[in-house]
Amino acid sequence: MASTITLQQVVNLAATHGELMPLTGVGGYQNEPALSLCNDTMQELLAHPHDFKFNRWEMPMFVTGTYQQDYLFAGATAFQLASSTSNQTPIPSAGAQIDLASSSAITVTAGVVTVNIIQGQLQHGITVGGTVFMTGVVMTTGTAANYNSVQNQTGSSWNWTGGWVVTAITPTSFSFAAITGQNNADVGGAPGITNFGWLASATITELNNNSPVGNIRPMEAVRNLAPSQRINQPTKLCHLKTYQNAAGQDTGIIKLRLENPCGPNLWMVNPVYQAKAPIFLSLASTWAPFPDEYSYVYRQGLLTRMYRYLNSPQQNAEYQKLEAAIQKATGADDREMSDVHVYPESSLVDGTWYGNGM
Repeated sequence: MASTITLQQVVNLAATHGELMPLTGVGGYQNEPALSLCNDTMQELLAHPHDFKFNRWEMPMFVTGTYQQDYLFAGATAFQLASSTSNQTPIPSAGAQIDLASSSAITVTAGVVTVNIIQGQLQHGITVGGTVFMTGVVMTTGTAANYNSVQNQTGSSWNWTGGWVVTAITPTSFSFAAITGQNNADVGGAPGITNFGWLASATITELNNNSPVGNIRPMEAVRNLAPSQRINQPTKLCHLKTYQNAAGQDTGIIKLRLENPCGPNLWMVNPVYQAKAPIFLSLASTWAPFPDEYSYVYRQGLLTRMYRYLNSPQQNAEYQKLEAAIQKATGADDREMSDVHVYPESSLVDGTWYGNGM
């Protein structure tokens, strides 16, 4: 499903249409207006609500925190499961979102691993004596396997392995003794989420439920959610903000909000999103992430944009063709539009719906 067709190839095709005029070098500007029209086409095609399967990304899971509604997330999470210590002191469930590897969120000094959570989060709730698990961690030294825990599923239950007993905490960090492979030179943390476009869907799984398939619930992805003080199982998720640096570049940290803050019973959240559109700098670029078999979509998209640029009366008809192409490419028939429809196993007229003997 690789992309091999270049912008220039599609621009050349569009230029063969009788009504279209030169598309590059207009006004003495190199590659214009073709390059800008290609960028506009791609951005429109990958905007909401066009949920192309080839552009879907599964965001790393994050774990909710007690009474927390908003989450700063960069792709790595830490959590502890409810348990008891050797003297029966209860250990509560807790979740925390790990800071960026570029901010040296995880460091090892004198055999002690220290993990920093993203600044601005609520106090993490991880406790001394509890066992902490981590997922989504990357390391500059390539030892990420020694920092990521593993979820194991059998025919009778599922559980997590590869955890560490917490030896110290601060409001924004926790520490544990390093194991073999975790070295004093290690620096790492979350990878960052820098290609986020828009949220498509999500599911949640109960953290402390170890049944074979877990307690899984769907979540609705929405545009906005208001702050709430009601404690309940989350049913909706929205993307509030993508943080940028002074240069206008994504830092890799995004802000997510649940419809309701959770109580002590915490959840693993698994969002699915559409990646944002790339920015083309050259007509030699390909139309990735579109694979070649979907070339009819962006060809029609560029034709539509070019007729609009020419202020041609043909633009309305071309736009209707584009909408039909998008619908075909996204599989937007009744069976894929929603998973809550009820369909008979066989046709109503194939004879199987009649009673016996009829």
